[in-house]
Amino acid sequence: MAPPLIGITVSQISRSHKRKANMLLSEYTNAVHLAGGCPVLIPNEYPLDRLQVLRGVLQGILISGGGDIDPMLYQARPDPYANSIVKERDALEKALVELAVKTDWPLLGICRGLQMLNTALGGTLFTDISSQYDTPITHNQPNDVPPNKLIHPVTIEPASQLGRATACSELRVNSRHHQAVRETGIGLQVTAQASDGLIEAIEHPGQRFCLGVQWHPESLQAMEEHRAIFRAFLHAASQ
Repeated sequence: MAPPLIGITVSQISRSHKRKANMLLSEYTNAVHLAGGCPVLIPNEYPLDRLQVLRGVLQGILISGGGDIDPMLYQARPDPYANSIVKERDALEKALVELAVKTDWPLLGICRGLQMLNTALGGTLFTDISSQYDTPITHNQPNDVPPNKLIHPVTIEPASQLGRATACSELRVNSRHHQAVRETGIGLQVTAQASDGLIEAIEHPGQRFCLGVQWHPESLQAMEEHRAIFRAFLHAASQ
């Protein structure tokens, strides 16, 4: 049996002469490969009227981390804390989430990917944790902190997809985000929280596999519990 093809969304960076480039850290593709899948990058320019082509070819979708989501997708006004917005990426990922939920397409969202899963299903976000949420935890670690440094624990619902995948009720995670889920979207359940109450994982229990995590398990592949998240995703994509 051929390994499942997993589509991964990408970030966009600016180059000279007003050119744009698609970019993805190799940690994502390496984690998918290690779990038994074949990663396939989806460019931000992919035509929205051809998503059914992807649905017929790819066995799962990974919504990767990156810049902020346009706040106009979940509130009625712009926001001064939102930055690095790429409208093409927002439109593509929102459509992918909607198609995944509609057709039971296995989906894993990481960091921004969790936020897009929530936003696409009608949820809202804190646009800046440090100014909108009272917490002793520094969720947005500086760039000089190693990406595999464990920052804080999260408490996991044991009967959830995440709980079954990791076989853990508590897990230590890294943390590189300045936004977070405020109100959950339609059909989503909170399945992990930080000690300060901030939402760290959401999932759609009516789906074969639909999970978003706020941390970066792709940077923690030396740890069995974080590799297990990708294995569970790939297992669902293989069904």
